[in-house]
Amino acid sequence: MSTEAPPPYWPPEGSDVVDVSDIFLDAAQDMEPGDVILTEDFTLYDAMSALEIGDPRMDSGLILDEEARRPQFNPLALLLPEEVCYILDRVIACEMEWHAGYTLSQTIYSCLYVHCLADIDPEVVSYQEHLPGQSTRPLELVTVVLNAAITGLLKCCDFAWRELNSGKLHDTEDWHSEKFEVSLLETLPVASVLSRLEEAKDCIQAILPESSPWRSALLDRISLRAVMLNLFCHRPSKDREHVQVLLNVARDYLQNVRSNLSPQLSPNSPVTLAFDPHIARKLNSFMPLRTHRLPPQDFAWDALADLFDGWADICKISAVASLTTWKITGELRANFARPSERPPFLRSLAQTVFSSNQRVLEVYPLGWLVNRFFLETVGIEYSTLSAAVGRAATIPLFSIERKLSRWYNPPRRRRFLARSLLEWQELYDATSAMGESGKCIDEKDRLLVDAISDVVLLWRLSIIREVLQSGFQLELYVEDEKSFVYWELGQVAHEHLTTLDALEPVMPKDTRAYEELIFIRLYLNAFQSICTGMSILTLPALRQPAPRVALNFVRRLRPQVAAPDLSAFASASVDALKHTREPLRLHFERARDGLAELDGSPVGSAGPWHADRLRVARSLSSIAGELALAAPDTIGGVSDFDYAKLDWARLSCRWFPGVYDV
Repeated sequence: MSTEAPPPYWPPEGSDVVDVSDIFLDAAQDMEPGDVILTEDFTLYDAMSALEIGDPRMDSGLILDEEARRPQFNPLALLLPEEVCYILDRVIACEMEWHAGYTLSQTIYSCLYVHCLADIDPEVVSYQEHLPGQSTRPLELVTVVLNAAITGLLKCCDFAWRELNSGKLHDTEDWHSEKFEVSLLETLPVASVLSRLEEAKDCIQAILPESSPWRSALLDRISLRAVMLNLFCHRPSKDREHVQVLLNVARDYLQNVRSNLSPQLSPNSPVTLAFDPHIARKLNSFMPLRTHRLPPQDFAWDALADLFDGWADICKISAVASLTTWKITGELRANFARPSERPPFLRSLAQTVFSSNQRVLEVYPLGWLVNRFFLETVGIEYSTLSAAVGRAATIPLFSIERKLSRWYNPPRRRRFLARSLLEWQELYDATSAMGESGKCIDEKDRLLVDAISDVVLLWRLSIIREVLQSGFQLELYVEDEKSFVYWELGQVAHEHLTTLDALEPVMPKDTRAYEELIFIRLYLNAFQSICTGMSILTLPALRQPAPRVALNFVRRLRPQVAAPDLSAFASASVDALKHTREPLRLHFERARDGLAELDGSPVGSAGPWHADRLRVARSLSSIAGELALAAPDTIGGVSDFDYAKLDWARLSCRWFPGVYDV
């Protein structure tokens, strides 16, 4: 701490600031260099939470010399039509990055026109005289066209922000709600914004000749923004047909923009000052932020196309009143869609469409979930099953209905599903107990009572499988944990198949539930084979001492699934390694062929997404084929297998590795 006296001009004359420098100087006299005074509640956690020295985020609020020398941005600087196109393209890039999860200050607010809308308001500057050079740089391109486009951008962000702030996602984890005290034009009516965009199109047609190559380019970009704003205004479940029409129009405008001229800037263009990546330093913020570099424009267009495709998917599934179809599509998008295909806005919108205001799909009461749960799983109405239960037990059904109605909690999938397993276990125990007093019921009622607990068990097993699989996708497992995780997945698949066999006699054969059973049975047989093969193939990576393996087993699996049996895993591993002459690759070949059989399987509950489900099956079949080629001929060759051949970074399959040089 410096002990130099403060400058003589401190405090400034006429100020009400009190100089306390002497107090600190006196206190510092008894301190040695390097001493630190800590408050009473200061902890090691507080110290560890401090920003690293040299972290760029520590520069938040600092204006560097090069920034101070940066020329002043003039929002009324006259622009060429291609320069306006460039700005409109880059604000799309900003918008897509915000949808990807970055903050408004790192993306949307980096466009300085966002902060200068009042300065380029046509009602304020319309009286100004036309300046020289306006024949190629009309002032209206800024005051009318660019003003309308930026206004439309902010209004689109306003609608997206409202959806994201509805409580279905987690702030600062899925998205960032902070507005940094900058308006998103929350109070401006949509009709007014759309009117401005129409005026902008009329202005373009009036001031740019038909021979101008940028006339149609500007019109397409303004029209694209108008369509996007209309999309944000409509709910897919309520205005499904209209939203589908808007999406088709939006895709057409996007195709026009991508296929026509791409704007290029000259080094001296005023547009070079229109974006400030360090704008966060000048805004009120509760957290320091890194500077974010916007992606190339092609990436932004791809992200926008993915946004439209995801919107179309939500629109399509909003017409499907099937619990299982929603579950299938949710799993497909969560596990296999690219990040740009499942941005936070679409994930929140899908949950809003499915359930809001105590209604499902805007139509059905929450009790509808219970009936669909059983009808789609076993093919029998809940009323039929509950009638049998009423004769077999005295357990109040409302408690079961209450638990079933909570299955659809919005995912942060792994965490919520893992937490839900205890409730599913309690529900399974309750439904299993119904048959204990069944001495006086006939065999038909007995089958129906047992079917209730089997249906609950099926859904619980599918949740366990997804929780375990997601550990590979999230790279949570170390090398010596993978063998017993694959073994546990095989055990879960086996129990799932056994439960399906128990349910089959009860299922009506002409129902979609029975078709789904056929598909799931084929898939799980193949899945069990590949998991068994992978459990044996990865055994050499398990080199930890037995006590360490036991601790890892309990720590990794017991909180997620119901007390996995470590001794059974050890016994199964020893038995497998005893059969040294058995072909290991047979497991992978069986999985490859079984997954290939799914091409001719019934559609089941996947509906229009059956093709997507088959693509996943083909990808898994391809991986199984690679593993069959790479695996040693016999189990005895596992000890010599080169574990480095396994490519755990392969993105084509989230749960099983690819193989190098196959």
